[in-house]
Amino acid sequence: MDVHETVSRRTLLKGVGLAVLGAGAVACTSRSEPEPEAAAVVVRPLPIPPVLAPRKVGKTKVFSLEARTGTSEIVPGTRTGTWGYNGANLGPTIRVTRGDNVRINVRNALPDTTTVHWHGLHVPPDMDGGPHQPIEAGRAFAARFRVRQQAATLWYHPDLHGSTSLQTSRGLAGMMIVDDAATSRHDLPRRYGMDDIPLILQDKRFTATGALDETDRADVGLLGDTPTVNGITQPTFTATTRRVRFRIVDASTARLYNLAFSDNRRFTVIGTDGGLLDKPMTATSIGISPGERTEIVVDLTPGETVQLRAVAFPGNLGVDDAAPDFGLQDEFDLMTVIGPAPTAPKPRALPTGLNPTLRNSPNTGIAHKRYFDLQWFQINGQLFDPARVDAVVPVGRTEIWTVRNTDTWIHNFHIHGTQFRVLSLDKAHPKPPTAGWKDTVLLPPGAVARLAVRFTDYTSTRWPYQFGCNLMFHQDKGMEGQLVVVRPGQKPSTVLGREPRRRKR
Repeated sequence: MDVHETVSRRTLLKGVGLAVLGAGAVACTSRSEPEPEAAAVVVRPLPIPPVLAPRKVGKTKVFSLEARTGTSEIVPGTRTGTWGYNGANLGPTIRVTRGDNVRINVRNALPDTTTVHWHGLHVPPDMDGGPHQPIEAGRAFAARFRVRQQAATLWYHPDLHGSTSLQTSRGLAGMMIVDDAATSRHDLPRRYGMDDIPLILQDKRFTATGALDETDRADVGLLGDTPTVNGITQPTFTATTRRVRFRIVDASTARLYNLAFSDNRRFTVIGTDGGLLDKPMTATSIGISPGERTEIVVDLTPGETVQLRAVAFPGNLGVDDAAPDFGLQDEFDLMTVIGPAPTAPKPRALPTGLNPTLRNSPNTGIAHKRYFDLQWFQINGQLFDPARVDAVVPVGRTEIWTVRNTDTWIHNFHIHGTQFRVLSLDKAHPKPPTAGWKDTVLLPPGAVARLAVRFTDYTSTRWPYQFGCNLMFHQDKGMEGQLVVVRPGQKPSTVLGREPRRRKR
């Protein structure tokens, strides 16, 4: 059944997740409808992805990842076939420091070709893990780079054109954290797994047998009805401190989350895609779309219980009833948070002045301008072509990109290999969060974003970076373009990426 049929997807969500999956699965439901009677609650602690330990080879930190198949207990009592890195589902957290020389060896033990894209990481284009760096089944790829950016919460996932959504939804996603000396001096929670907690949000659909339902729905793809956090449904996090930092990535293929707590408490937003904000912001909710990250700090009272939830987006983000149903009015609990023991020390005031790189506006007076219109699955009326270069950018330049969503649907816009500043976001009601350094921005219907995009360090006439919609079904259908960053006077190569292998005679 697709989203245009008479029975709405949200009506189906009332019972599918619970009826099929039993205890512990909470289906996404509209706030205007009564929630189904809850099944017996199965309390499971929040899984914390392990930090991947590197080995040192000379001055290089060497990490090893293997993409593999497995089975996971996403829902209590049900084994489901999944994919993961170094395990059955999701992947370990990769932690690096600014200035590190890094090599990540990726082995593909899957039955299919894949890639690994380092989302938000500033790397050379031939190391970016886009569609031009395929890793065939049984083969390996080594990404080599120097960490040249400030502290930030990033992530990694497949970016194989036509298969990105399917492979990510099966569980190929992991967090990457960049540290630096400047941000380490701030009095912020930083003990990983204790008061600095990674949250990888996804959503799933299941068949009657508990397998992943991988049927694409018209226009929204693999939009799910059962939310997961760090690979399971309805986990419980028991805090040991009164202040907790949550690093949150929307690793879903199509679902947006308007995050809030069940008691509508205020929390502090301290970071976004590309690093910390200079001035933390208090909020009662924060919206993120696929690929975006946010860092929040919440203060807890000893012994209390509160739920981290997804709540309805105000005004349905301007999406009318004739457009595909992206689940923007769905409301559901994501996880339970339990406060610490009474003996936990009280925290000090949060610091401000966290990121001086945001104190000056980008110099855009003579910046080159480009324009991109997003509609259906096209950018400027064209579908993705891996042999076509859509933009040639001289290295060292900051450009102004005007990106318009001329559709009645939701899109967002991600640029590989760089971070940008959102100069303005017009015709978006309500306006999504845009503060700080970004690499992905949400564009409601009719929205017009002006982005100051910087292109530094790396050049190649042959290896392009990608840009486009990070709602992965849209991306797989062709809503993606390519740019090359070149030295002055250079032109793109007539052949992009790796030459095809010659067959042995």
